[in-house]
Amino acid sequence: MAMWIRTYDEAQDLWQYFEGDEQGQVLRQVDVRGDDGTPVTAASLEEGLRLQERTDIATMSRYERRYGRVAEGRIMGDPEGVPRADAISAEEFEEAWLDGRRTLGTATPPPDAQS
Repeated sequence: MAMWIRTYDEAQDLWQYFEGDEQGQVLRQVDVRGDDGTPVTAASLEEGLRLQERTDIATMSRYERRYGRVAEGRIMGDPEGVPRADAISAEEFEEAWLDGRRTLGTATPPPDAQS
């Protein structure tokens, strides 16, 4: 079962939205600047892995420059175990995700990342 949390990184002034699986692996991540609400990251683990398997380094680099990359490791789980973390709804995450994708370039994955 998927889970969704939002955290605030005071040092970077970023709201971070995470979608994770039942093991706590981050599947998608959106980072939004706190000062003006501009999305700066809207990355998908699945897209990143597909690009690593099927494309060259230049294509992977273009993806990361446009969308960023998801946090490594297992940061999901009990929101109370993550400082300043709150559980959010799937709808709230999707709203942030779609806004991030619109802002950063596209609401759908780049053609290179699709099956």
